[in-house]
Amino acid sequence: MNSDIHLRTISRASTRPDTATIAEPPAVHVADLRRICTTSTDGTAPLPLANTLSPVSPLPTHAHGRDTKVDLPSGDASGVEDSESLPAIPATPAPDTDVFASLPPVDGGRQAWTFLVAATVMETIVWGLPYSVGVLHAYWVHELFPGQTSTITLAATLMNGLLLVAAGLFAPVLAFFSYHTVYIQLVGLAAGTAALVCSAFVSRAWHLIVTLGFLYPLSMLMWLPCATYLYEWFHARRGLAFGILCAGAAVGGTVFPLMGEALLKQIGYRGTMYTLGGMFGGANAVAMCFVKRRIPLPSRRSVGGKPAAWPKLDYDFLRHRAVYIMGGWVLLSAMASFLPSLWMPVFASEVGAMNGNSLVAIMYACSVVGNIVTGWLVDRYQPRVVVACACATAALAAWLLWGFGTSNGLLVTFCVVWGFTALCSASAWGKMIHHIAKDDHTLPGLLTSLMIMLRGVGNFVSGPLSTALMSQGSLKGAVGAYKTNYGAMLVFTGAVTFVGGMTGIGFPKVRGA
Repeated sequence: MNSDIHLRTISRASTRPDTATIAEPPAVHVADLRRICTTSTDGTAPLPLANTLSPVSPLPTHAHGRDTKVDLPSGDASGVEDSESLPAIPATPAPDTDVFASLPPVDGGRQAWTFLVAATVMETIVWGLPYSVGVLHAYWVHELFPGQTSTITLAATLMNGLLLVAAGLFAPVLAFFSYHTVYIQLVGLAAGTAALVCSAFVSRAWHLIVTLGFLYPLSMLMWLPCATYLYEWFHARRGLAFGILCAGAAVGGTVFPLMGEALLKQIGYRGTMYTLGGMFGGANAVAMCFVKRRIPLPSRRSVGGKPAAWPKLDYDFLRHRAVYIMGGWVLLSAMASFLPSLWMPVFASEVGAMNGNSLVAIMYACSVVGNIVTGWLVDRYQPRVVVACACATAALAAWLLWGFGTSNGLLVTFCVVWGFTALCSASAWGKMIHHIAKDDHTLPGLLTSLMIMLRGVGNFVSGPLSTALMSQGSLKGAVGAYKTNYGAMLVFTGAVTFVGGMTGIGFPKVRGA
């Protein structure tokens, strides 16, 4: 399907020399046309500008070398004289109504890129701050609440895990109360800011479960519209835009651990939490001003003055095979993608390699570039091919580079490859979700939230599962890292990643890729 269509004003050919040429209106994307120039099926909630549309005027056509007038009766597009039948088209705006020119352009322009920059800032902070919990976790265990490791670990796990799961829980809320999105975002902004600031005053370890474990994940209410609105602002460059957005989390994963460690040394624990809370509230409040819809919502009142019906959520997309293929790939990949960053610091110290935190920083720094490159690739090639190649490469890196990696050179190489491949899978989501959603503007948000929730489930499962695998001890007759108690976990990491990629290759072929 063409990404753009043109509405042209056609008039009967005239022999008068002074006849003015009618200017051609700007290009209109097909998704815009379907949202703006149609009415709801139940007739209760007309879409924007429905009351300004005028009937279709008679259209001329050329048949047998002469102009033939074609009258399209109201509600019937098949009555055509002496010409081939014309497809039914929606009513076009009146000549003096500039409907589509008011919409900002897609895939570029000041407003589109401003939206993407603002959304990436929010991505960096909301998803990047949980990565700094590793530094705070060490301070809590050794300085603030010694001897309460299990409670502190639970708080840190809930902060990241519930943030992922909350996406699936809050997506229907934002879709149902779409007219109140700004107020819902403000709730998320207040919750995230309060969680960080209140953590400066904790006097018991379980207080962290309340502030960071349960309160901070509510910030998903603020971030989720960023992923939803992106589908309105970008079409042909959607993969690249999604890659840039995901790169924000990688930037946060690289910067915030170093920033948190420096702040703890310079201004202490309370000053650190004040700083993080103030940055979260201030930067996100500014970014929210630029995270807006490209296509306005329909008026909540119809022409007759009756209130419009609440939007209905259509779950028919769950019947599509592509949803389950993509979900299986996301779940399997998530069960392995978090393991290197979780265990690398401890593993590096046990084998006498370089600082493990530095290796994790290298991993996330490489994923910044990897996310952008992955997004660029899925715009030009089939997402299933990109996904399968990335997963196969990551699996080989886990088996060979980390499996035999007891030296700095092999471990650094593994972190670079893993960062470029396994940590960049989310950048392919945009193109795959668009294929499933088609032109239904309510589905991208729901599908993105569903995939984030599945990623959270994989994250929850991977921790206990990897611990159980490490308790099995080393592999008999193995060499390299396989002769340590990490052997079974290394085999599992590569196997799950590879199976996830082979699952993803079953995704349907995407048009235009």
